[in-house]
Amino acid sequence: MAEHIDADVLVIGAGPTGLSTANLLADQGLRVALIEKHWGSGDEPRAISATDETLRVMHQIGILDALAPEMLMGTGARYYGRGGKIIAEVRPGSPRLGHPGKSQFDQPVMEGLLFEAAAQRENIELHFNTEATSIVQHKTGVIVNAVRRGDRSRGVSGVIAGNTKSDHTPAADAQRTELTINAAWVIACDGGRSFTRRELGIGLSGSTQVEKWIVVDLLDVPGTPEPFASFHCNGTRPTVVVPGVKGRRRYEFMLFEGEDEQEMISAASITKLVSPYQDISTVTVRRATVYTAHQRIAEKYRVGRVLLAGDAAHLMPPFAGQGLNAGIRDAAAAAWRVDAHIAGEGTDALIDDYAAERRPHAEDMVKLSKRIGWVVMNTNPVITRVRDAIVLATRALPPLNAWLTQMRFLKQPHYTTGTVAPIPSAVPAAAANLVGRSLPQPVIQTKTGARALDELLSKNWTLLEVTSGNRLVFEDLEGKRTTTTDIEGVFATAVGMVLLVRPDRYVGGIAPIAERAAMLASMGAKVPLLTRAPVRSEQ
Repeated sequence: MAEHIDADVLVIGAGPTGLSTANLLADQGLRVALIEKHWGSGDEPRAISATDETLRVMHQIGILDALAPEMLMGTGARYYGRGGKIIAEVRPGSPRLGHPGKSQFDQPVMEGLLFEAAAQRENIELHFNTEATSIVQHKTGVIVNAVRRGDRSRGVSGVIAGNTKSDHTPAADAQRTELTINAAWVIACDGGRSFTRRELGIGLSGSTQVEKWIVVDLLDVPGTPEPFASFHCNGTRPTVVVPGVKGRRRYEFMLFEGEDEQEMISAASITKLVSPYQDISTVTVRRATVYTAHQRIAEKYRVGRVLLAGDAAHLMPPFAGQGLNAGIRDAAAAAWRVDAHIAGEGTDALIDDYAAERRPHAEDMVKLSKRIGWVVMNTNPVITRVRDAIVLATRALPPLNAWLTQMRFLKQPHYTTGTVAPIPSAVPAAAANLVGRSLPQPVIQTKTGARALDELLSKNWTLLEVTSGNRLVFEDLEGKRTTTTDIEGVFATAVGMVLLVRPDRYVGGIAPIAERAAMLASMGAKVPLLTRAPVRSEQ
């Protein structure tokens, strides 16, 4: 007889995207069920780069204080051309979201912390060793059938299991138990081989990279790491070296046609590959594998009451370091919309905006990753010489050189369609440019001392007035106001304006303070809740 589970939202998949989604949903007060076919959180070091926006979400979930000591913060990259000469050194510009623009992390550590956070939230029901087998939708919800192997399991932390080399895989003859899960919504974060995507008949557009790469993760690397990844675009065997803290380091080497995969990840081969870069005699090989990169995106992000997120929605080469970061953006963008819909505070059009915003940016990141890969992987001697000459020539053109060296080619999301209000003509261009972007997070001064801006934001929508004297006034939808000072002057271009800040920390609108009611009304078709916000008498 099948076990029955009722939830507001079912999350399928317990990778970084799925666990982030579950935590964010739970923090909105929803009942969340999460199923994962494996026995615990991941124990393999896959993704390795985190953006400031990802760290902002990790802080929101409550794990950043534990994660930060495990990260190499504020990193850049050095690109070496033919002959080992540095042709470019790039780093993100000044932090604007309260965290470094790029940092290196260890995926098992991040996943383990997200898993522990989920396990501690009473309104998240965890089901590991549990695999979805069918999805049936109806007008008000979704029924997902699943099969559990062995006894009910809330999972284990992959990083702990990896450290102790313990295996929690159920026995081959373990009892199978059928589960029926009823949920108002499903958010599928079940990876590149997504069952959900196949079950719903959603196709993938794009291609598979011809070149394969050897990935070697090391432990016990001595010394203090430099805050730079190294891209050795040498035209012979392209190589990427990514440092980490606590003795972690990753090497990636292009695999050439005709080379045997198993032979190339043997101990002898690893020694030969790594030796030009460091002594390998005292380190531990944590993982050695061969992977093929994909550049694909789901044709749809939504079918009925099921949303795709993370690798289920997009697959990209690693060269821009955006795969996991795109998934965390998906989690943040989906969670608040689904919560609003369940609460009757958001319409179906609000849910549609999830794909309208996230899919185009993910597609841009897939294309960018492919272009960077072409630069790194090229072995044609003529093309690599021309490439090196062009990159070096940008030093004579400061605007172009800044675009390259400050990583401005890595486009941050800027939503001009979706859940954004029309911008009144009275708003200055510099202030209007805030709309559709992640809200800057300077340090602000309050009556009790200096604080990060996010600490003043509501879990729901927030109105942020910018007045003379660098004054910022935060107001939630209940009408509670808090006055602070923008000591860094970050919002100086928006004096006299009110910003509408979404639950995912994006700016959903801006208007002169006197036109606040009209701005809120313009969002009413998607977010009826906003039309019920207090109208202040001074307006």
